[in-house]
Amino acid sequence: MSHDAQEFFDFDEQEPPRRSRAGGWRIVLVVLVGVVVSLIFAVASLLAFDKAGRLADWAGNSMVVSGSYQTMTHDLVTKDFNGIYAGIMPDNELLKDHPFDNGLNDPVKAEVGDQITFRGSETGQQDSDFPEAVDALLAVEDGQLRVMETGEPGSYGEGITESTVTGQRVKAIGLAGLTLLSLAGTVWGVRAVNRHAH
Repeated sequence: MSHDAQEFFDFDEQEPPRRSRAGGWRIVLVVLVGVVVSLIFAVASLLAFDKAGRLADWAGNSMVVSGSYQTMTHDLVTKDFNGIYAGIMPDNELLKDHPFDNGLNDPVKAEVGDQITFRGSETGQQDSDFPEAVDALLAVEDGQLRVMETGEPGSYGEGITESTVTGQRVKAIGLAGLTLLSLAGTVWGVRAVNRHAH
């Protein structure tokens, strides 16, 4: 066998390991991307299920108040601040039997049309960290009408209903399904890269 022929066979024998190493890197990349995407969907699904559980406690027993930003006050738990918002108390049956706890002062009996202030659930360090307008979700807890959380205007409709809870659960289930699809796609991707490498 000539010297050139021997070099050709030696080169050919070295190619598969090179392709195998390239395939290995592709597999690692597919796994990393798949795991990250799956984790994002999984965390979002868990948070959605948790929110559905909280909303279920307030369904049919809540109301919404719109408020505009006034100033900020120290958060009750962290070293951050909460926004203080002002609004007008709307008409709702819950006002008749439950004093209003705004998270700032002692609970008081509130009437329809009263000018009220309340603590928002957002945290920040300066005025610009807080939205100019929010909707506050009020629900009955321990016999008092309390601000459970605040969000963008329109976030809670006119209050939490059974359909709100159902919609949140559907969203959570959908995210869980996307998690499974992402994992299945990762497995398929690894197999496809592995087949190509060989």
